[in-house]
Amino acid sequence: MKDINLFRNDFNRRDFIKLSGMFMAALAIPISGSNSKDKWGSVLPTRKLGKTGLDATLFTIGTGSSGGTYEEIEAIIETAINGGCRFFDTARMYGKGARETALGKFLTPKYRKEIILLSKSEAKNADDLNRNLETSLKELNTNYLDVYLMHNIISTEDVDSRLNNGVLDAMLKAKEQGMIKHIGFSGHYDPDANIYLLDKHLPEIEVMMCPVNPVDPLRKSFVLNVLPKAVEKNVGIIGMKILGGGGLTGAPINWGGVRGEKRESVIPEIISFEDALHFAWSLPVSTTTLGCTNVEQVKMDIQYLHNFTGMSESKRNELTERLKEVAMRNNFEHYKMK
Repeated sequence: MKDINLFRNDFNRRDFIKLSGMFMAALAIPISGSNSKDKWGSVLPTRKLGKTGLDATLFTIGTGSSGGTYEEIEAIIETAINGGCRFFDTARMYGKGARETALGKFLTPKYRKEIILLSKSEAKNADDLNRNLETSLKELNTNYLDVYLMHNIISTEDVDSRLNNGVLDAMLKAKEQGMIKHIGFSGHYDPDANIYLLDKHLPEIEVMMCPVNPVDPLRKSFVLNVLPKAVEKNVGIIGMKILGGGGLTGAPINWGGVRGEKRESVIPEIISFEDALHFAWSLPVSTTTLGCTNVEQVKMDIQYLHNFTGMSESKRNELTERLKEVAMRNNFEHYKMK
């Protein structure tokens, strides 16, 4: 079960003020008009991805759980492109490499010039990073990645180990060679690890991916503790775990030490899918990566973005407050456990 010592049952006015500050920071990241177009049609609203200068559509297709067969993934890609999505997120480990292969087959041959393509590596040393990057480029059928992340940092010790073993140095060399345009990291275990890396004052770090959802402020919060640091450093924020890694929908835990543990569903019983998405988009994120297993989910997420006009601080605070009691009984964020 969840580590009760890490669970926050004292979400209070001080935290409301922090969330209010996050709302003001979100307003400082303007959303472009929805009338922009490219050769494939209308493009979804965008925000600048921090200091990269890239225009990121607020909706990103995440491929950690996208589809099952190549046919399903192709349909998801086509639906996303037709709906205006221009950001695609994958990783070497997703589907044991199958997700990158699918994108290299159905996405990049046709759409490479119009999209932002991101991949990640869990490499712990330079040699493994180089091998992962070489394989990713080959499978993705491209000669460069717009964004490449150190994937899944879990502790301050992990950060130091990767840096000391040349992971960032290898990424910088690949950037010099044109294989990577922008460098960043992802972390969903421990906010302290993300803060620790941001505080290294490494100007090469331009992007961060972390959890952003209405239950996050209640326990080991990335929203309250990490987002302000990234905003301060103009690091582009990619929100993930928007539905708590499936936890808010009641999906049983499918990995880790608590595999199989069941959870109560709060979507749509207590809050809606749209609530969760609008909560995230009202924070200073540049985009949110959402795993979609079928085309209907893609269409639904795109429609929710079209419906988005902002979410007030009082509404966001109310959503988090509404989830406190049920969150005490459920491990909605199992990914915060080592």
